[in-house]
Amino acid sequence: MAASILTTPTELLRLVFATLSRSDLYALCLTHRDLRAVAESFLYARVELTWTKSQTPPIAQFLHNIVRRPELASSVHVLVLSGHSFDDYFYEYKISSPKLPLGEVPLDGLVNCIENLSVSFASEWIQELRAGTVDAFMSLLLSQLRSLKSLQLSQNFTRESRLMGMMLRSALCEKNSHLSSFAYLQDVEAVFPGIGLFIRKYTDARNTADVLPLFYLPSVERIRVLIDNPPTFKWPGKTLPNPSKLISLDLTMLREGPLAQVLSTTPNLRKLKWDWYFRRDLQDEYVTDIIDLDQLAAGLSHVQNSLTDLTITAGTSNSDASLNFPEVRFKGSFKTFSELHMLQSLEVPIAFLLGFSQSTPNVARLEECLPRSLQWLTVTDRLCLQEEWEWEWECTYLLEAIRPWLQEWETFTPRLQGFRLLAKELGIWDLALLQGLEDIGHQSRIQVQIIEAEPVRHSGS
Repeated sequence: MAASILTTPTELLRLVFATLSRSDLYALCLTHRDLRAVAESFLYARVELTWTKSQTPPIAQFLHNIVRRPELASSVHVLVLSGHSFDDYFYEYKISSPKLPLGEVPLDGLVNCIENLSVSFASEWIQELRAGTVDAFMSLLLSQLRSLKSLQLSQNFTRESRLMGMMLRSALCEKNSHLSSFAYLQDVEAVFPGIGLFIRKYTDARNTADVLPLFYLPSVERIRVLIDNPPTFKWPGKTLPNPSKLISLDLTMLREGPLAQVLSTTPNLRKLKWDWYFRRDLQDEYVTDIIDLDQLAAGLSHVQNSLTDLTITAGTSNSDASLNFPEVRFKGSFKTFSELHMLQSLEVPIAFLLGFSQSTPNVARLEECLPRSLQWLTVTDRLCLQEEWEWEWECTYLLEAIRPWLQEWETFTPRLQGFRLLAKELGIWDLALLQGLEDIGHQSRIQVQIIEAEPVRHSGS
């Protein structure tokens, strides 16, 4: 039986091994060296390392293995580095990340590897490696994975990312031939820690320069990342990036101005999720208390011929002992989304369409705010905790603002399939509003979904 397995063509072995668990694959590696060669490629295809207060990732040992045996590095297609928050979120930036206990891990091979990469910051990189800095080990690990297709970085691995940013700029913007070109990397998720309270008084460091090289990835299709707003937005390369394959983008923190510069390089983008955020201690030229709808529209104009799915979330928080959230106001036209000719699905706070109340100036009729291509509209109660928000007490007016559009949807949005009212903050909507929307749904033969914190209610045809 053993002999027959060993003589089985590699292609057939791969079909069989692809269905096995990691424990079974590990057992095969111990069985015979010929089986090990095939089984290892599946074992190393997806690598997951976790870093928490109680769990130290064996990243140094893993690096030692793949540097010694480069064929293993070529097998890695998915890298997941997970772990969230070592300490208090709001002031975590004041505390350095823990160092790796290197013990008896041999570093000479890793040091030689860095020296062979011929980067200008090699001395600093080696120094941080010897100090057990995870950023140094993570950067070296990424530089070795030339077949990587998917990368997920969680907060503990991105708290300190300067070396990673330098490595990525060297590889992608300066085209260092000794580094991986990341030719196959399609999916990138880099979850950076939230911006801590009063961080600007503590440090000028921002992650912008570490993150923007991701847009130079030649095959990238999906990016999810937090980008801090820089004093001056500048692309790290001599030329603008051209992520022509990028179809999905999830951006947190970046405000309207820098957002427009990013979108100007993504003409084929189909799906965008963007989070608007304001806090007084972050206020500067870009981060203001103004939701600039004209600037947002200018940014979205770069993707108006490709974008099919747009989600906008929004929020503010306090940086002092005040019980009230900081005041914010709208600027510009509420027809922000009307020119998105390909848009099929829009999820947006009510305030981005109708302002904070019926007295908000320059509010257009809802049917004028939406593109004709729209199939689903989801409005949420984001920003409902603002003092300016009045829809909780003006439900009759809100219903009357929605009614003309839904009753005449065939004229204004002829492809419409449904309307969704989503409670993320309030938890519950006024019963008269809900009943009114359900009645309109029945009359108009349009799906109307009311989603609250407790039960989910559905109506319509």
